[in-house]
Amino acid sequence: MTAPTLRIDDLRLGFRTWSGTIDVLHGISLHIRKGERVALVGESGSGKSVTARIVLGMLQQLKTARISGTVEFEGINLETLKPASRHALRGTAMSMIFQDPTSSLNPVYPIFTLFREVLRRAEPRIDEETARRKAIAALADVAINEPERVLESYAFQLSGGMNQRVMIAMALANNPALLLADEPGTALDVTVQAQTLRLMSELVEKHRTSVLFISHNLGVVREFADRVYVIYKGNIVEQGPTAALFSDPRHPYTRALLAAVPRITGGGIPDIEDDPAAFRAPLVAHDGYSEKELLS
Repeated sequence: MTAPTLRIDDLRLGFRTWSGTIDVLHGISLHIRKGERVALVGESGSGKSVTARIVLGMLQQLKTARISGTVEFEGINLETLKPASRHALRGTAMSMIFQDPTSSLNPVYPIFTLFREVLRRAEPRIDEETARRKAIAALADVAINEPERVLESYAFQLSGGMNQRVMIAMALANNPALLLADEPGTALDVTVQAQTLRLMSELVEKHRTSVLFISHNLGVVREFADRVYVIYKGNIVEQGPTAALFSDPRHPYTRALLAAVPRITGGGIPDIEDDPAAFRAPLVAHDGYSEKELLS
């Protein structure tokens, strides 16, 4: 059996404070097969982004973080790697797209300088001419019509949508096996967001890239993801194929998320704390598949 691109098992996270440890994740388990697009859905503060940062190894350096559980990338337990080896995976075998593209791009340097540094993660000795050629091709892939002009521009000279496309091009430039997309369209208006996510979908399909797509936008998730995990207060409460989960949401929190989607006809947003006991229901899996069976 081929190992999934990403497997997380019983991941727990807490932060040590003056008053004790605050638990954030309570045993997260999920997996992503090669070429699969999996969404992690939940409200702000539910634990989505910290999960992605643990995969990248960004929280392990914090002295206040308490992390346990297993994170495997292509069958390798990442905790067994030396810090230098794990760091080498970032920007090469796995990459991330952050929420706000403009603040994620260093305003001091032109786009080409930033792009060249990304390419050097995989090819440290790449020359300037080759780097420019690859950068132009990558920007063309995300439908940027004047890639040469964009490469000479600074992030603050470009629109939010243009910066997001630059970020997607950078993230996929080294053909990563895993892409972590953290709310990649949140800072964009709905029209630009739809165009950008469509381009990203086409590119990850072209490169057979596995994707962990973090979002609270259920409309986008429905169009983009193959499977969905629903996270609530650091717990996975429901998971399954996208179509099954949307057509038959079984956990109270999932139903509350779907009911909260704005509709032209109006309607109130339910209070998800009306029945606290209901939200302690066990993990729900759809179509008769358990997590173990989905892995096989």
